[in-house]
Amino acid sequence: GESSYNRNWLTKAYGLDAISSFLKEPVICSGSTMGEQVAIGTYLRAMVAEFDETKCKMKGCDQGFHNYLLYSHKLDGAAGIRSVKVHAQGDGIINNLGVMRTKPLSEWGIFDVDRKEVLNWDKSVSPVVHQFDRDNELNNVIKERKRQMAKKWKEQRQ
Repeated sequence: GESSYNRNWLTKAYGLDAISSFLKEPVICSGSTMGEQVAIGTYLRAMVAEFDETKCKMKGCDQGFHNYLLYSHKLDGAAGIRSVKVHAQGDGIINNLGVMRTKPLSEWGIFDVDRKEVLNWDKSVSPVVHQFDRDNELNNVIKERKRQMAKKWKEQRQ
């Protein structure tokens, strides 16, 4: 709700009158969308239709489209979509870390430094982590793992 970026994308694409009823709602990241193939196909066609209708070319308009589709309920009853579910950050299959930038993840208690694992709020291991690069400590761990994997792969090829 407090993202000036999301507000700008939505306002540019739809105008303030069309979005005022949901400006205070949480911003839902378009980069962590998942579903059955038929539902994702319908969602993607709806995203393209939003571009076609609004002609919004600002970097990030897809984020605005995503939130507009959700909060305007345009996907409710769409072919192939049984339901739209939004999970709170840290409570679901995809843990979106982009909103956690105000302090290191380890200080939030959702990055186990010893085990090098990202956790959900219930302390279970997050199955999927999105925007890991927003946290320096975790990003360094991922970069090191990548270097180790590349080294091992090169050694196996020799």
